[in-house]
Amino acid sequence: MSNLAIETLERLTSSAKAYSEISQQSLIRNNHMNAIVDFEQVQQRHIDAVLVDFINYIANNMGIDYALYTKDLND
Repeated sequence: MSNLAIETLERLTSSAKAYSEISQQSLIRNNHMNAIVDFEQVQQRHIDAVLVDFINYIANNMGIDYALYTKDLND
């Protein structure tokens, strides 16, 4: 495992934690770039699940079992 890979995953996780807190507003504000209808509410648990799954997917492609859980976004 390279230090660069671990640093990248840690930065992604840190960004996901920050984004998770503002994700609802961001999705609505940027609805011109997604399929979200004005004021449609995407459940936070779904947002967090996608964030974690995506980071774990990236880690897996690097050959790393990062084992990030949605609960880790709230640390």
